[in-house]
Amino acid sequence: MTLNERLSELPDEIASTDVVELRKALIRIQKQLKDAKQRTEELVEATIQAAKDATLAMGPIKPVEAPVLKSSKKKQEVALWHLTDWQGSKKTTTYNSEVMRKRVMDFVKKAQAITEIQRADHPIKDVVIMFGGDMVEGLFNYPAQLHEVDSTLFEQYVTVSRLIVDTVRQALAIYDKVLVVAEWGNHGRIGSKRADVPRNDNIDRMCYELARRLLAEEKRLTWQDCPDDVQRVQIGEYRALLIHGDEVGRNGFASPAAIVQHANRWRSGAYPWAFRDVYIGHYHTHACWPMANGEGSVYQTGSTESDNRYARDLLAASATPSQRLHFIDPIKGRVTAEYKVWLD
Repeated sequence: MTLNERLSELPDEIASTDVVELRKALIRIQKQLKDAKQRTEELVEATIQAAKDATLAMGPIKPVEAPVLKSSKKKQEVALWHLTDWQGSKKTTTYNSEVMRKRVMDFVKKAQAITEIQRADHPIKDVVIMFGGDMVEGLFNYPAQLHEVDSTLFEQYVTVSRLIVDTVRQALAIYDKVLVVAEWGNHGRIGSKRADVPRNDNIDRMCYELARRLLAEEKRLTWQDCPDDVQRVQIGEYRALLIHGDEVGRNGFASPAAIVQHANRWRSGAYPWAFRDVYIGHYHTHACWPMANGEGSVYQTGSTESDNRYARDLLAASATPSQRLHFIDPIKGRVTAEYKVWLD
């Protein structure tokens, strides 16, 4: 029961002038709070729409010409890119938006070179790109964050969306078909953890959607939406889950052992879809742990970011920038090759 309702139930003799004035003040404050919330929502909506218009105003993006690939009777495999935790606009002594772009493009070049090595033995025609979340740095995760970015939320949205577009276009020039599976992270959150905003109203997800629309004419591209925070990846008989990593543990942090334990419980039936592997980011380090069945694994992928002061001071942790490249046997349904791609 609200205070206003409680006041209305008071006997008439108690309803003094002070109580009446208190009720009026309460109504006035409630109206001010409602107006302030509405202004905030309108500001966020206007920012997102303006950024989208600014990018779309660049004009349509022409489809990429399909690569010419050699035919072969050997068994075909599929490339798998796990790109995560770009932290777009994060500013440290060794990282910013320009460094982010360079490192992502370096990954693409190295992935292409490794793919050509694999192709020397067997066909690699298609690729699945998993975007793992925290593609933007955001502005709502901790008090000092505003002083550790090189661009506003508006610019983050435009810059990261365009980098995602360029990455997918590069993949379309290397592979015949591209499937994108996208997951959003905690840094894309709008407002504080207590803000009354749906979790999937997320800047990462908005970047994905804008990139998808900009590439709408690409007939060789398939792009899955991500309303849920657990994504399903299927390549023939291979089935895996893609999560950001903040879904596990209190306040989005858990030990590696707890993550693997959680994945094992999902694998044993707690999650209603049979899968072999789980891919996560969030922790900015590259690692791999076996699952209890002796077949699947939990694959943790690093970040393009470097010199993270938060990780150094609070977690006593550090990592070299990296992303992940796998090759998948779609018939046997398993990973055939794993690459840790260094980006320093």
